[in-house]
Amino acid sequence: MSGIEVYIRQTIAKTNTMPDPPAHKKLTGHTAPVYVVEFLTTKPYFVSGSFDQTLKLWDTATLEPFATFGGHTDLVLAVAIAPGDKLLASGSQDKTVKLWEFPAEPPPDPNAPLKPTGELKGHAAQVYAVAFSPDGKLLASASADKTVRLWDVAAQKEIRALPEQGGPVYSVAFSPDGKSLLTGGGDKTVRLYDVADGKELRQFPGAQDAVYSVAFSPDDKTAVAGGLDKTVSRWNVDDGATAGAFDGARGDVYRVQFNHDGGKLMAVTYAADLAIWNTADAKLLFQTELPGRTTYSGAWSPEGRQIAIAAEDGNVYLLNLPDSAQ
Repeated sequence: MSGIEVYIRQTIAKTNTMPDPPAHKKLTGHTAPVYVVEFLTTKPYFVSGSFDQTLKLWDTATLEPFATFGGHTDLVLAVAIAPGDKLLASGSQDKTVKLWEFPAEPPPDPNAPLKPTGELKGHAAQVYAVAFSPDGKLLASASADKTVRLWDVAAQKEIRALPEQGGPVYSVAFSPDGKSLLTGGGDKTVRLYDVADGKELRQFPGAQDAVYSVAFSPDDKTAVAGGLDKTVSRWNVDDGATAGAFDGARGDVYRVQFNHDGGKLMAVTYAADLAIWNTADAKLLFQTELPGRTTYSGAWSPEGRQIAIAAEDGNVYLLNLPDSAQ
């Protein structure tokens, strides 16, 4: 059993002895560990996905759920939001990808699950990651069945499955121009694919263990990845050359993400650690322990002032960053 699959089953409560980080807020509502979070870009909301089989849309002003999305029959492991916040997608241990439209008005009961407007079937195992293309027309999904699949969002049909990898695929990201796809997986590889034909363009060397999270810089020049080797590696996209690493993350890296202009990079680890670096010189700018005993993911707010944290204790935490980390 791979590392991430083991962690998914590790939901036994532990004693939280680490201090709370400064200026954070706890958002309660899920009834099981929270695994993923993602911010909207046009409204002050973010989405969380939980082992309780639901997703919640949170209002950052009131810290209350605005809406709840239901329909999965197993753990929610992945969340993606289409450009312009037009559509919500999620991946699950139930092997499906669900689609929802965001409600224009507050539902009568924010905790009553809204039904999905679409469902994508084709994977033979749990779906670990989903990502929309920059134009919102395509969706990529990555699975424990060792494949990445590309879907036509409007038609809700599969376009193609990329060649099978050597292990579960845990992460997927579209390049800012939408022409390439980056993946990270259990076979210790980071791969670059051509979206148009699905062909593998190259592999990026250096990962020493399973890769859990990958990302492109906003300028499309740099690819980064983090995982079980506790390292955040980076490469030049054009030629695949190693461009050094971001050092200092404490624990297995579950999420890497650039801020909106690419000037900073964050990593959230399973060991409840947050690290933020300056991307120009890889200098560590900020690091803190996080609440929640164990943390599975994090997401940077569009303006860069806050980070939402998905925690094993069933809560979401909203962290206000100091000026040096924004």
